[in-house]
Amino acid sequence: MTLSRQLLFGLALLVTLGAWALGGWQLSRLVDRRSRNRAAIAQATVEATDLSVATLSTPVRYRRATAIGEYDPTHEFFIRGRLYRGNPGVQVVTPLRIGGRDTALLVNRGFVPTADAGPPPAPSPGLLPFDEAGAVRIEGVALDIPDQGDGQPLTTPTGEAWGRLDLTQMRRRLPYPIWPYYLIAGVDSAKTHDHTIRGRVLPVRIDPPSLDDGPHLSYAIQWFAIGGAALGFGIVFVRRGRRDAEIVPG
Repeated sequence: MTLSRQLLFGLALLVTLGAWALGGWQLSRLVDRRSRNRAAIAQATVEATDLSVATLSTPVRYRRATAIGEYDPTHEFFIRGRLYRGNPGVQVVTPLRIGGRDTALLVNRGFVPTADAGPPPAPSPGLLPFDEAGAVRIEGVALDIPDQGDGQPLTTPTGEAWGRLDLTQMRRRLPYPIWPYYLIAGVDSAKTHDHTIRGRVLPVRIDPPSLDDGPHLSYAIQWFAIGGAALGFGIVFVRRGRRDAEIVPG
């Protein structure tokens, strides 16, 4: 086998090993996700915790909870780049100040449509602000706040927008402490107010993230297939070279 064929076969082996390693990594992520989903399902069956008088032990995954307090709209966060039934917009995350407690609870109040999936424009009659003034009782699902050290905040002409929740960065932005988990407000906890779009109260309540396997299994299959194809190419290439070498001219 010539040197060039040896190099190409070695390259095919490297591609195969790399692809199969990525496939194995996706399978490990699938196992981890299923484990977290089982923990989330177990927490979802526990009786709802009243966060006005109790706290949750982390990790918090799909824990049913309630809370009573007042929103602080002056320290609201907008999570950009979200879709709801094909409409671009943001999710509104507002601190809930609970009476008698120094620590606030972040509440994802739902989705608001915007033209470019960025922050809403300045308040205009009939659309903004999305006030839920006064004391509110929230029912929903509590989840851990991600803590990757960077929520990717961007300053835009209409205000600041975040790429995602981030515990460390948001704690730095707020003048008071917050719990390391947040509450996704449930549909039944929506307080009636005047701001609607297409008959829906704003913000439109959203569902918690789905407890499924995600794309990991399909990704793993794709990587294993790519590795198998690379290995097959290498073997065929080497065999063809040997066969050509065995042919005697004349």
